[in-house]
Amino acid sequence: MDSAAEAFSQKKIKYHHGELRGALIESALEILEREGMESISMRTLAKATGVTQAAPYSHFRDKDELLAAVAETGFQRLALKMVEEATGQTGVQARIEKLMGAYVRFAVANKKLFQLMFSRELAAMKNYPTLAMTAGKSYSLISAVLSKRDASSEDTRFLTVTIWSLCHGLTTLIVDDKIKLEQFGADDIDAFIRRTVGVFSDKLS
Repeated sequence: MDSAAEAFSQKKIKYHHGELRGALIESALEILEREGMESISMRTLAKATGVTQAAPYSHFRDKDELLAAVAETGFQRLALKMVEEATGQTGVQARIEKLMGAYVRFAVANKKLFQLMFSRELAAMKNYPTLAMTAGKSYSLISAVLSKRDASSEDTRFLTVTIWSLCHGLTTLIVDDKIKLEQFGADDIDAFIRRTVGVFSDKLS
């Protein structure tokens, strides 16, 4: 048995033990990064996971619901990455820099997933309550750090939306190759973020 066939066989055994939902999401993530969202279908995922064509429908009503679950996984991983990188930082500015840096790095490393997470297809998040909650985690992480400042709640809300908007906007421009770090004299993402956050240094003290 060659390696591909062996992997296929192992997947079928694994999925038989009640892990099909997670397997479908992981397969969708692989197809997304390799071929793009248009290549994802319930039929393709059934074939990739070695199950019947009807099996995926026991976990997802349709492709839209599947994509919502994939996006939710993306938001969860993004939030985890942000927490990991910010852990251990003491100052507000240093923590914001780490949160933003993690946001950019995640998007650059997972371009197609990032684009799906903020795609028009998922704009109606009210149809997917858990996705809507998970999508707000990155915003909440920034807000939690800024709330530790000696400032009014109104000021904190305004600064949070300003910094998150800047973070997401710059990330989108970088992912879409609209701007290059070297254009701004930055050797890497961290240097670029430090310079960006420095603009708000008087507000972060």
